[in-house]
Amino acid sequence: MKQIILILVLFQVSIFSNVFQLSTIVDNQQLIPVIKINGQIVIKVKDVGTKQVFSSSFERSEKIFQSLKQLGNESAGLNRIRIRRNKADYVAYVDNIEVYRVTPSDVIGSELTVYQMASLWRENILDALKNNPSVLSSAKENVDLPDIASTPLISFLSIFSNNSFFVMVVQFTVFILIQVCAIFFTFQYLNRRYKLMFEEFHKRLKKFHNTQIRDKNMIASLESKVADLTSRVDVRSSDNVSNLNG
Repeated sequence: MKQIILILVLFQVSIFSNVFQLSTIVDNQQLIPVIKINGQIVIKVKDVGTKQVFSSSFERSEKIFQSLKQLGNESAGLNRIRIRRNKADYVAYVDNIEVYRVTPSDVIGSELTVYQMASLWRENILDALKNNPSVLSSAKENVDLPDIASTPLISFLSIFSNNSFFVMVVQFTVFILIQVCAIFFTFQYLNRRYKLMFEEFHKRLKKFHNTQIRDKNMIASLESKVADLTSRVDVRSSDNVSNLNG
């Protein structure tokens, strides 16, 4: 019963949590890293950015991904993104914590300015967060939504309208299958190990038993020889006594 309750709690948490993914796509015959939130691409990291900090665009995307994921686990964390100028760059902050930095090299080949690119990334993040029902419920505190949206039935049905719900269900199912397989193979390994140990113990016990039987037979044989020698000595002694009397 406790396991069922735990599974239901984990299932509920997985439904109402944002899904962050670090992936790659091919753009203009080049492999570039992208960051997804709830299945939607929010940032394409085409350039290394600040070369003194990152050695490649993949290292830079990993840093941005970790920042987004950490702030995404907080209540309405990414909804507080503010963009500030830092020399030629524009930096996105959440409570003075840098989330990402857009440099002039990020807008090469596009018609956007550095500020417009930074704003585009922020809008992509906010749009992707709207796919999560938990973010919608927290946003309702700041925006007056219709009362029908607060009905449990409508909220429940709205979950099924999001592709992220099915993605999370699949991920949760795969997680459960992995756990079951891990438990199964661990049980098989331990069972095989204990079986080998038992067989080894049985072999040693059988060998010990055979040794005991052999020793017992040897002792019986020695006792028989001793008895035979004793009888011979007694016979010779009686013959000598008879000879002396005669």
